[in-house]
Amino acid sequence: MTARRFGVVPAAGSGTRLLPYRAAKELIQVGYRTVDGRPLPKAAIEHVLLAMRTGGVDNVLLVLSPDKGDVFRYLGAGQQLGLDLAYLCQERPLGLPDALNLATPYLGDETVCMGLPDTMCTPADCFAQLFDFHEAQRADLSLGVFPTGQPQALAPVVVEPRSHRVLAVVDKPEHPPVSNTWGIAVWSPAFTRLLQEFVANTAEPRGESLLSDVFATAVTAGLRVRALTFDAGEYHDIGTPDGVVRARQWLESEAGVLTGPRV
Repeated sequence: MTARRFGVVPAAGSGTRLLPYRAAKELIQVGYRTVDGRPLPKAAIEHVLLAMRTGGVDNVLLVLSPDKGDVFRYLGAGQQLGLDLAYLCQERPLGLPDALNLATPYLGDETVCMGLPDTMCTPADCFAQLFDFHEAQRADLSLGVFPTGQPQALAPVVVEPRSHRVLAVVDKPEHPPVSNTWGIAVWSPAFTRLLQEFVANTAEPRGESLLSDVFATAVTAGLRVRALTFDAGEYHDIGTPDGVVRARQWLESEAGVLTGPRV
């Protein structure tokens, strides 16, 4: 029996990389979607949510900070996207592991996928492929890995050839070992438990903890951590001014198609 597919999107970040822009980065327009034959502006966060829906996800938990009420007002219950959305509040900016840990009481034994609200990945069915890969590999954690020209600003993944086994995950390395980055993830209950332990053991952090550190901890702890590399895929970080411009230019260059997937 195929496990239920559940989505989590941590969207509590303060968006400091976009300063002096101060509105919610999740609502920046990046492309369009077609509804009833009409193009409508597409908010940044819609890219990951629609990709999750294509991957067979019906229910998504979004983690917001107290000042992200505009994101809640925009998305609502999610019917316009074909999803059931629910919300959690991260009171303090303690990083992605803490944000995801807030969701763990609601995850149970679900198979979980995670994507970031200020990124855009292709192929459109990347979550669907990663779910299938995760099940075939019987993995505890599966990372979707994409080529990038800016690995020093992201989180490259070192993968053992042919086995898909993740050897290392590094965050913003000065000298990147490879020209890729993880962009999406799928995990099983074993990783959910490790995430809880990681956050519990990181008491009173001096700054925001890194999700890449949790992934690296899973590798050293002996969990089955695997990577599916999308060699022909695209990964766009739309959480910076340059990233927004590049993503918009890329969308416009794709055979002149501006609308993206129909919903």
